[in-house]
Amino acid sequence: MGYYTNAAICKNGHVDTSDTSSGISGKFCKTCGAEIINKCPQCGVEIQGDYRVTGIAMIGFSYTPPSYCHNCGKPYPWTEARIEAAKMLIEDMEELSEEEKRKMSESIDKIITDTPYTEVSANRIKRGLLKIGKEGASMLRDILVNIATEAAKKHLGL
Repeated sequence: MGYYTNAAICKNGHVDTSDTSSGISGKFCKTCGAEIINKCPQCGVEIQGDYRVTGIAMIGFSYTPPSYCHNCGKPYPWTEARIEAAKMLIEDMEELSEEEKRKMSESIDKIITDTPYTEVSANRIKRGLLKIGKEGASMLRDILVNIATEAAKKHLGL
């Protein structure tokens, strides 16, 4: 039977440590200077780190910070920031009408969790990506790959 260690991650999503049991964790991120947290800001439950199984060594394991709290289901600050960045980028896309921007922005909220709206929303975003320039589409894809569900990524070709 295994267990999760507790992680410390900055509010922008940079991992300070995936196992706080060593006691080595900073207050601020060495990469971006943001505050480092080890608990969900919404419910106070510790952020899940590495999954360990007693007696089994983990070699070459790479930890990826979770997007949502396993206890309350709310997005962590780095997930919220990526969602906001995607919406800001959409707002700046001059190639899109105001209605297209609104639909794409609303669709961002629906591709981050698997619901009956995920594929429809991914399709809206995909159509919007075809209308904008390569640079804008590339930047938006870079953000979406970190927040979209696997089903949405597949539909978007990410």
